[in-house]
Amino acid sequence: MKKQCIVIGLGWFGMNVAKRLSEQGVEVLAIDKEISLVEKASKFVTKAVCLDVSNADAFESLPLAEFNVGVVAMAENIAMSVVSCLTLKENDVNHIIAKVGDKNHRKVLEKIGVDEIIFPEEYLGTIVAKKIIEEFKK
Repeated sequence: MKKQCIVIGLGWFGMNVAKRLSEQGVEVLAIDKEISLVEKASKFVTKAVCLDVSNADAFESLPLAEFNVGVVAMAENIAMSVVSCLTLKENDVNHIIAKVGDKNHRKVLEKIGVDEIIFPEEYLGTIVAKKIIEEFKK
């Protein structure tokens, strides 16, 4: 099976996900509405597309069902995040991972069946706390 991932939103989080996946040989389709971010990603991903995903119709030209994993990295715009996640779900993307900015955003994505929801501050807070606990054990 081909390893293919679509990354929607190329801020710090999405850009890093796209870059790390590409470095590991994953075919990555990177999408953002900002041309400068698309141009930056195009240097290392399989394909980069400038697209305004606020409308589900924007995805019509993309072969979404070919992707094993979809990453939606737009926590600051809940509406665009929801439209993107729902569109990936409706197009049979196997596994969807989404970044959220707050608990309400998380609740909405849980309701539509997003597979993994990442709240970066919560996740990093857990990692930092574990590291501190490990230091206390020394």
